[in-house]
Amino acid sequence: MAVVGYGEPLVAIDMPEPKLLPGYALVDVLACGVCFSDVKTARGEMPCSADLQLPHVPGHEICGRVVATSPAYAFAVGELVVVHHYWACGRCRQCKSGNENLCTNLTAWMGFTHPGGFQERLAVPLDRLIRVPAGIDPVAAAPLTCALGTAYRATITRGGVEAGMSAAVIGLGGVGIHALQVASAAGASVVGFDLSERALEVANGLGLHALDAKEGDPGAVESEFDVVIVTAGAEDAYARAGELVRRGGTIVGAGYSAAAQLRMATTRLVLDEVEIRGSRYVSRGELESAIELVRTGRVRTIVDAVKPLEEVNDAFGDLLAGRVVGRVVLRVADLH
Repeated sequence: MAVVGYGEPLVAIDMPEPKLLPGYALVDVLACGVCFSDVKTARGEMPCSADLQLPHVPGHEICGRVVATSPAYAFAVGELVVVHHYWACGRCRQCKSGNENLCTNLTAWMGFTHPGGFQERLAVPLDRLIRVPAGIDPVAAAPLTCALGTAYRATITRGGVEAGMSAAVIGLGGVGIHALQVASAAGASVVGFDLSERALEVANGLGLHALDAKEGDPGAVESEFDVVIVTAGAEDAYARAGELVRRGGTIVGAGYSAAAQLRMATTRLVLDEVEIRGSRYVSRGELESAIELVRTGRVRTIVDAVKPLEEVNDAFGDLLAGRVVGRVVLRVADLH
């Protein structure tokens, strides 16, 4: 399913059969999560949109089955894998510093600059494949790479959330609902904030605590938070984070919008020593740690609905209407 014109519905097209190159695997896509970044890609609202050649196949939350590898036996045929969709160059200054998520010369950004998972088969570098542990099915595995991985880095690596701390998550969408779980699994006292009643119901149903972003009183649990994680891109969300974070606390930004600006009184930055950190995607090592949380049952991926690949435009409509909690997952092939 491809973007043929920005702002137009995705349509079915035929793609060339991918070739098995040395150091690559052929992967049959089983399921692919739908992220709001896919919607922005289809609308031409990503940083890479101006240079992207259409038609283009989006989709970056990919779970598939290994068909063949070169060299042979690098992965077992039939093995279930997910795809780390940043294909770092390994040579730039950021890569050499261990920051592959900040690579300045990506070989590919799967689903964004290069064709993604809204298709049946892909060729993927071997080092971008991560095995899915037994017990996690393809639908639950699809959101691991972005929804969960992004949440893990923002919460643990960038936010430093650990036992005994207090953490707030503003925006309980695909990333936020998982960030709230990760913070809780780390032993923190957590509160989530969102405008959606369904998102609040799902969060509270997980045994977590969530409040209306406009009406909720954070004082019911904690008046000031050690860490505030913002997964929404709106300016109001970041303004609220500035109200909730304690002196000496940290705001982690994982949500963004090209039109939004970050504003904060310099007194908070200097006199209160509030620290502001950005967080982009996830490293492969961090992603494996995040997946371990799911394997051990401390976190579960939240899938709102499963639709066939051909209904991707309906999934986009649900996202735009705010009807999705967690992820919609597209069924690309026979999951069994």
